[in-house]
Amino acid sequence: MAKLNIIVATHGKFGEELVKSAEMIIGPMQNIYNLSLLPEKSFEDFYQEARAIFLEIEGPTIGLVDLFGGTPSNVLTALTKQYEHKVLSGINLPLLIEVYMQGMNAESIDLEQVIQEGFTIFNESMILTNERLEM
Repeated sequence: MAKLNIIVATHGKFGEELVKSAEMIIGPMQNIYNLSLLPEKSFEDFYQEARAIFLEIEGPTIGLVDLFGGTPSNVLTALTKQYEHKVLSGINLPLLIEVYMQGMNAESIDLEQVIQEGFTIFNESMILTNERLEM
């Protein structure tokens, strides 16, 4: 059974903390790789860290990044030319959990299906809670 690799790449330690939060809800996670862009890291440093992850993993991979056009997004997207993976920007907790659960519970991984489900969860995760309250 194939397992989905998820690379969480964000500015600062946002991604690391997001994974910790997800683990509070669903338990320990496997095949998750964190890349944190810290102020002291150059673009080249970050790029090399990302390449090192791709060199050690095999199989279907999705990159989840925080901000389209930022260094984490640009690096993972640039690496799609060398490695076969997809990159989704706008990571949030519901998206991380949904992508992870799909990747861990499937007999085989259909990246296009995982991405479509990701878009659905992402779009449904923003709710004006005031309108949901019962008066």
